[in-house]
Parts: sequence; C-alpha cells; structure tokens
Amino acid sequence: MKKISLKLTILFVISAAMFSGCGLKKMVKKYPEVRYEVKPEVLETHGGKVTVSVSGRVPAKYFRKKATMVVTPVLRTEQGTLELKSIYLKGEKAEGEGTVIGRKNGGSFSYTDTFDYDPKFNSSELYAQATARTKKKTAVMPEVKFADGIIYTSQRVIVKPDLSSKDKPGSGTSLMVADHGYEKEVIITETASIYYKVDLSNLDWRLDLNKDAKEELEKFMDFVYKQYEVKEFTLNAWASPEGEESRNIKLSEARSKTAMNWYESEIRSYKQKKAREERIRLRDVQLDIPEITAKANGEDWAGFMRAVENSNLRDKNAILNVVRNQPDVSRREQEIRNMTVIYKEIEDNILPPLRRATFKMSCLEPRKADSEIANLATSNPKELDNKEIFYAATLTEDMATKERIYRNAIEVYPEDWRGYNDLATVLIMQNKYDEAKTLAEKANTLSPNNGLVLNNLGVLAMLNGDWVSAKSYIESSSQNGVNQNYNLAMFSVKEGDYQKAVGLFGNKTCDYNLALAQILSSNNSAAVQNLECIKDKSAEVYYLLAVANARLGNKNGITSNLKKACDMDAKYKAEAKDDREFMKYFSDSDFINAIR
Repeated sequence: MKKISLKLTILFVISAAMFSGCGLKKMVKKYPEVRYEVKPEVLETHGGKVTVSVSGRVPAKYFRKKATMVVTPVLRTEQGTLELKSIYLKGEKAEGEGTVIGRKNGGSFSYTDTFDYDPKFNSSELYAQATARTKKKTAVMPEVKFADGIIYTSQRVIVKPDLSSKDKPGSGTSLMVADHGYEKEVIITETASIYYKVDLSNLDWRLDLNKDAKEELEKFMDFVYKQYEVKEFTLNAWASPEGEESRNIKLSEARSKTAMNWYESEIRSYKQKKAREERIRLRDVQLDIPEITAKANGEDWAGFMRAVENSNLRDKNAILNVVRNQPDVSRREQEIRNMTVIYKEIEDNILPPLRRATFKMSCLEPRKADSEIANLATSNPKELDNKEIFYAATLTEDMATKERIYRNAIEVYPEDWRGYNDLATVLIMQNKYDEAKTLAEKANTLSPNNGLVLNNLGVLAMLNGDWVSAKSYIESSSQNGVNQNYNLAMFSVKEGDYQKAVGLFGNKTCDYNLALAQILSSNNSAAVQNLECIKDKSAEVYYLLAVANARLGNKNGITSNLKKACDMDAKYKAEAKDDREFMKYFSDSDFINAIR
C-alpha cells in the first residue's frame, strides 16, 4: 500500500491562477488534504492485464455542495500516454454521476480499473489528473503520482523446445519425432512337428498329420540352413495322456530319438548335396548350427486341456472339470479313456496332435549395420524400408543431415505422415517456421487427430507468439494421448493462474518456467533453488535469478546474477536499467556497476 500526501508545488500556483471563485480556490488550497491509497505501489501485469486499485478519503469541510471533480489516472511514458477510466466525485447538491462527498463529514471512494498490458509502458509512471468544477468555473488540481509501472516478469515465459522421441524423451516443451518402429534385435522363430500313431514311436509318413506336416518341416529345415545367429534350438517330444504315465514317458523319449534321427539324416543329405554342387569334400562343407536341446516331456496334459477348451465339444466344460478335479494321474488317464468311448471327437481330433515331437528354432533376424543404414539414408534411400530410413535419422545429431534424411523419406514414402512431421520438427529447430508449418499441416491431413502432430503445431504456434492457437492444439494433443502437463502449465502462467501452473509442473525440478511460476506465486526461495540447479545456465536463467533475489531483498544475489546475465547477453543491460523489479536499486552503485 502507498499513501500519497499532496504537497503544494509550482503546479499548484499555476492551477490556482486558472480559475476564480472562492469555493474552488479553497478546494485547490486544501487539495493536499485529500488522501489516496494505491495498490499496487508498482503496477504489475498478470494474464496479460494490469489492474490498479485506488481508494480515497476526502476530509470534512472540503467538498463544495455544488462542485464536481473528475480524477483521471494517466499512464505516462516517453512513448506515449494511456488514460484510464476516470473517478467521478460530486457534492451533495451537484448534478450528474459520481460518488457523493458530504460537506460536513467528507467522504470516501474506491476505484479499480484493468487494462491490457502494452510493453511500451514497462518504464512508466501513473499520475492522477484532477479537475474540479462548479456551474460556471473550473479548477485544475496539481498532478499526483499514483504508482510506477510496469513489472512484467509474468511475460518471461520462454519456449525453447528440444527434440523428443520414444528413444530419447524430451525434458519440457518438446517437438515430437514419430516412432521409427525399427528394432535392432528381432527374434524370429520357426517350428515344425512330426506326429506319431497311438502308442508308437516309429516315423510313418503315411499318417495324415505327417502328410500335412511335410511342407512345414521343409520350411523349417530351410530356416535352419540360413545359419542365422541362434538364440534357442529345442526338440520337445510328447505323448497323449490317455495311456499309463510310465509308458508315456518312455514313449516320448523314443519319439524324441526318432525325430532326432530324422533331423540328422536331413543335415547329412544337405551336406552331401552342397559337396556335390560346390565340388568339395563332404568334411569341408561348412554348416554352423548349434546342437539341439532335446527333452522328453511325457504326457501333454496342458495341450489336452487347451485343445478341449478350443474345441466345439458340447460338454467341454464338464470334461475339463472332470480332469481338473481328479488329482490322481492314473484316474485322470482312465477318465480320458472313458471319454474317448463317449466322445469320438476326442479320439479323432483332440488326442492325435498331442502325439508329437516338435522342433523350435529362434534366431536373430539379420540386420544392416548402423553405418550401412546411415549411408544409404543419404545416398540411396530406396534401399531402405520406411522403418530403417526413419531410424537412420536417429543416428546423427546434425540437423542438416537429419533434414536431408527426412526429405528423402518423404520422396520415397510420400504417404507416410512421419516424414512430414519429423522434417517439420527439424526445420523448427532451425527456425524455418513457414515451411515447417506447411509440413506439419500435411502430416495432420495424413494422420488426423494424431497427438504428436498436434503437439508440434502447438509448439510452433507458441514460437510464433500465437498462444490462442497454441492452446487449442496442445489441448487437442492432450485429448489424443500425449501428456501435456508441462505445456498446459505454461498456459496457466500466461493466464495468471500461477498455483495451477506449479501443480501442473508436478515433480519437475531445475526448470526455468517452473521457477518463474514459483516467483509469481511468491515462493522465491524455491525458485532460487530450482534455478541454481540448472546445468549450463543461460542468460535468461541468471536474469530470473536476479529477479528472485530482488524479491528476497538479497542485493548480492541481484548484482552477481545480473552481471552474468549481462555478460552473456548485452540486451539485459538495457532491460535491467528500467526493470521495476530492481527499482529500489536503481541508484545503487553496485547495481549500476553490475549492468554497466
């Protein structure tokens, strides 16, 4: 709060000479007795608006009964003036609008006005110009300084996006690169089975199941001959669960041996063929295949349960319950034998596929080396699939190279939205906003309601100063699955809701915009802590540290940080000189030296 006591000045003498009349003359003479209280002492912008409140007290015996007074606050700077709405006062018998001020006891009034923030008034002063009138006479009162203006720290939100991807998440406001989908290691698996008659382990190609399995076995062996890097190679043999357990264990062992013999015979035949084709000795044929891990598993109860569950048997739930509720293995085996008599489908369709030996090989799918992918992405992009070309862009930090790769991606895969989106992000990082907007809008057309694309359009709008469009895009991005708390926090700062902003920043630390919200929430100590822990501090960080220290009354913190900010960016010398955050220190020699 600021109490302003009016003193007679040369302006008073000039004003008194401008009118005649005993009543108004006394009002001018006693005008210093009118008390004004102004909030805030230094005007400040929040949410793009500036609010000033004035309350006043007029003393007894001051106001003429037929007089009126208009008090107009005027914001003044070298660049121009701005008149705020006027305060209207009137005597008990005066006509017109205004707050009535009694002759005998005086009176009080209050006033609030809000106006749009304009940077040209950053370095300004707010004065009150008052004029009193009777029916025929006019008196101009001396000017009164109401306040200084304008603190504009709330405008210091900075938008410095980084590139964010699935592999490398961003730290705040980020331009989002699409997921390339490329995997450096992919496991590919092939399986094939040999089937057996009930209670037998010999290989019988006349069996219907084996007739159908031959093509699968050939495909499996072709996969074996590719000699990829093997991660797992197994052979598991099984028996159907309707026989005796001990018998089925031995049966699965025998079936494992039969299958292994078949496999080894196939390998020998392959080597002999290669030797003939290449005209080399059999022992010189290279075939690097790891040994099979073979296992005899006995009865396949789990396979039986799955097969029944997936079947069309009318009473399958009852069958499953019988098996589940019978802990004794021999009794379960008997129950299944009984079922085969009642349910022919069990004997014909469920049990036969369980009598098997299954080969399984899992290998690493061959991949191009990163160096080859990087080279092809710029030299011959048509040799890469779309996953590889987008992956190639992650192999470099050079923006020009990234740009070239994404342009190639658009040329080769023109219907893939990722090319337009990702190229837009790179161009934004290079301050090429116009082309970036065209590309991002193309991505938005190819992939509507895509949270990543909407985010990038929002960030671009922020950088262009279009915060209204930016908020619309960011909110839509949030609705489409992207966590936008950081950007929404920035909008809350811009709108003057600082507590909400701090909440949206969540567990964020060591962050400039968070510290700004904390300063504006009067939590200056927390702001200093968050700014101090930022690595590689910029000029903006040092300047905001000076602001926080000014609000804490720490002169050393002001001067040391201002000097660093001004050394890094000379523009802060002029800013600090007029910044009302430092108004108490304008004449301080240490402050002056810090911004020199």
